[in-house]
Amino acid sequence: MASTLPSKIQRSAIVLSSTAVRIPARSAVSFASALHRTISAPTRGLVTSPQNRVLPSRQVPSCSLRTKSSVSIKSARQVQKRWNSDDASSVKLREWGFEDINAALPTSTPNSPTHKPIILIDVREPAELKGTGVIPTAVCIPLASQGDALYLTPDEFETRFGFAKPDPEEGEGEPAQMVFYCKAGVRAKAAAQMAVHAGYDPANIGVYMGSWLDWERHGGKVERWDGDDF
Repeated sequence: MASTLPSKIQRSAIVLSSTAVRIPARSAVSFASALHRTISAPTRGLVTSPQNRVLPSRQVPSCSLRTKSSVSIKSARQVQKRWNSDDASSVKLREWGFEDINAALPTSTPNSPTHKPIILIDVREPAELKGTGVIPTAVCIPLASQGDALYLTPDEFETRFGFAKPDPEEGEGEPAQMVFYCKAGVRAKAAAQMAVHAGYDPANIGVYMGSWLDWERHGGKVERWDGDDF
């Protein structure tokens, strides 16, 4: 028994020793797996340092981060799309010709046909108007030097220009037509687009593309302009 007992004890010790080595190893793996599953969602894309501190990963951002980024890009594109759809330069405005303007002007001839009211806006500078005159009933809003004119409140506008701010919706009946003209049509078109951007209804905005040069060529009536410089 004396020789056998130590041998059994020795074998038991070996078994226990082997078990003690294997069990902690399996437990360690299980714990590591559980720990990984626990922190993978909130800390995905992060790694741990040897000191067990969580540090930013140098790898490609996780799926959740890419999704967030893609949503931001999509939102930005939607904003850009909305901005493009509201862009005044993309709005189709009515183009007026000499006959349209001439027929819309007030006349003292009895039994003359009535036309939709018109508000003529000459956007040339005062120095130009003094040399050429204006189309009858036109008001001067020189948008090259008074670029904020259509964005002013009615009171601010009247204080600066000395007459009421054009408003197609004013009065009874159907709205008037605001028709812009200049010397050759370029400034008139820009002014009409600016009016739309300032909030005017595009349906009430038009451009006399031929402008003053076309009016003069057709021998249209002319009014002397005695306004002040702004």
